[in-house]
Amino acid sequence: MNETNHLPIFQVVGYKNSGKTLVTTALISSLTEQGYQVASLKHHGHGGEPDDVPGTDSARHRQAGAVISGVQGENELHFVFGGNEGLSWQQITAIYAAVSYDVLVLEGYKHYTYPKIVLIRNEADLQLLEEVDNIAAVGVHEQVQLPYLKCKTFIINEIDHIVPELTMYMLERAQEEQ
Repeated sequence: MNETNHLPIFQVVGYKNSGKTLVTTALISSLTEQGYQVASLKHHGHGGEPDDVPGTDSARHRQAGAVISGVQGENELHFVFGGNEGLSWQQITAIYAAVSYDVLVLEGYKHYTYPKIVLIRNEADLQLLEEVDNIAAVGVHEQVQLPYLKCKTFIINEIDHIVPELTMYMLERAQEEQ
């Protein structure tokens, strides 16, 4: 069960350069075209902090000690949360719960337990299938031979052709877990 108003959540996971953003954006576009309000959250798994724009007023606010800094433009609102501890998953989902949406798509967060699409670049990446749980689908690059799996499989380069079916499949899996 998820903490964000019991709305469906699913994940796209894989190692660096496996196609996570390609697949995630295809799923978001497909859901949006079908009339869903989609929220997304990307885990910055490369170590360090996410990119920041030095010299902006909000960066200067954080440098001065603000633990949260926001910038509102005409149609967008951006927040940066800092502090020594960062935010827990419960705090993040509480923030998301304050916004109206139908489904949350996570890019990354491998070790969370929501239904996952796992992306495999090469044979070495196959170990990821042993490291994560709740695998709903596996996407591979054409040269990778998968072992027998009891889940949906697809070729990443064919995402444009299978995204409507994959989107509905993942949405159904996420709704089952609410």
